[in-house]
Amino acid sequence: MSLRTMLYVRIIRRTFNTRFFLARLTRLPLLGRAMNYAFFEDDDMIILPKESVVEKKEAKPRTIEVNAFVEPVSTVLPSRVVEHFVRESRYHFLMNECTCRASNGCEDYPRDLGCIFLGKGVLGIDARLGRLVTEEEALAHLRRCREVGLVHLIGRNKIDSVVFSNTRKEDLLSICSCCPCCCLWKMIPDLSPEISSTVTKMPGVEITVDEDLCSGCGKCVKEGVCFVDALHIVEGRIRIREERCKGCARCVEFCPNEAIGLGIRDPSLIDSSVKRLEPLVDVDAE
Repeated sequence: MSLRTMLYVRIIRRTFNTRFFLARLTRLPLLGRAMNYAFFEDDDMIILPKESVVEKKEAKPRTIEVNAFVEPVSTVLPSRVVEHFVRESRYHFLMNECTCRASNGCEDYPRDLGCIFLGKGVLGIDARLGRLVTEEEALAHLRRCREVGLVHLIGRNKIDSVVFSNTRKEDLLSICSCCPCCCLWKMIPDLSPEISSTVTKMPGVEITVDEDLCSGCGKCVKEGVCFVDALHIVEGRIRIREERCKGCARCVEFCPNEAIGLGIRDPSLIDSSVKRLEPLVDVDAE
């Protein structure tokens, strides 16, 4: 492992639990601009809703117009976005472990389910951090991540190219599989708006609340279900902070009264997501 990469990895592990303090520094005018340029410049990442929630929603009976065309259920499964880029990519690099869960000492989710990186930038990642894998191995890894309840995040994340591959941000596409307890992006509420806005919900996804079903139990807030603190209680009912919600849909699965719902406003959200991400990194480049 290069001395530079080793230094970065050691710094991350030793300072990981101070990330909320560091995130607040991005709100300082001069220091914030410097941090944005160094680690977040031109980032664009999409958090995909939890697959099991989407499958459950689509499995419910729906009323449709006679003779109306209904697309197959599989067309809206979020995993199709990550699978598209895995299939298109020339290179696939699988990390030995999740840096976030390893740094945070995670006890609830497997630490060995690391990120997958795509694009020619993976050739700059030290082999002791992981290994090049086949398309089939990458897809199998992502399936296992979903099976244990992790949520995918995909896009260009400059901090990954800086820390792991020392390459241009345009050469590395990141696919993270995140848990709610250790994810780096739990710091979103503390980041400057400029940086936090680079991590968004999947286009066409909406999280809604049915006030008639909500009992105001507050379990979703008390138990830290939302990793970006987008849930709060107002007048005895749950509310969604739209400016914070990233559409992961963990709250939908957790709510004991099924008061929180997942809406798909755009049936072409898979294509929309792919088109948005494709210009960020040429994953097929030599």
